[in-house]
Amino acid sequence: MLYDYPRLEEKLIIDKLKTNNHEVILTNVNNKPLTIGEKITDISLIRSVSMYKALYAAALRESGGCRSINSSYTIAICGDKILTLSRLKNAGLNIPRSTVAMDAESAQVAFRGLKKPFVDKPPIGSWGRLVSLVTDNVSWRSLLEHRQMLPTQQLKVHIMQDYIEVNNRDIRAIVVGGEVLGAIYRISVGDEWRSNIALGGKPVQRRLDPILEEAAIKAAESVKGDFISVDILEDSSGTLYVNEVNGVPEFKGFMEATGIDVAGALMRFLEEVSKR
Repeated sequence: MLYDYPRLEEKLIIDKLKTNNHEVILTNVNNKPLTIGEKITDISLIRSVSMYKALYAAALRESGGCRSINSSYTIAICGDKILTLSRLKNAGLNIPRSTVAMDAESAQVAFRGLKKPFVDKPPIGSWGRLVSLVTDNVSWRSLLEHRQMLPTQQLKVHIMQDYIEVNNRDIRAIVVGGEVLGAIYRISVGDEWRSNIALGGKPVQRRLDPILEEAAIKAAESVKGDFISVDILEDSSGTLYVNEVNGVPEFKGFMEATGIDVAGALMRFLEEVSKR
């Protein structure tokens, strides 16, 4: 397993593997250099919090003939919301109507034609950071000026999406090896419209129906993901919009709400992969 900052999820995975007599080689990428072409194991589980560290760790292990889970391809796609949304749409999935503006000038053009409120976010980032609800020209000018001052070009790119009324909650499903383990609602607590667990969202189990299951599986397939979480919006009519896919999924809240042993499901998948 390659990681940077071990969380509860990593500890649960390690404990599950060791309890079942699997050898686990731990590599903290913050303090151990990696060599291109070096093969340490046949399978490497990538669990770095940093998307770029996860991406590079996966690529480096793959350079030595190792299978990384998830692959560098999956992590790269999931780590960029524009790439993710493009793959989801190409797979025939329903997504929020999204406009991409590469810089302030095109963003201003898009702003004039969009229904308010709308959601604005950069292509990179997690835990709801830099995701804003734009309601009027004043909030928009402030956001636009702030984003233009950020240090990288990616953070100056705008994804401008229709605001979908979801009653202060969204859905997260977890997929392992093409199987949907289950789903939860993430209910907003203390935030008017964002429901990320990192922002205090409350996880509550959600019934897994065939439409939701199919959407989650197709989302996983669209990014070639082995172990991912899928974030889905559900409007008042029950229509689902696949919004994001996570290549290094957190599952603490999911586990608390459902009682599902995610680490155990992942271990069984790793066992299957090792036999191929």
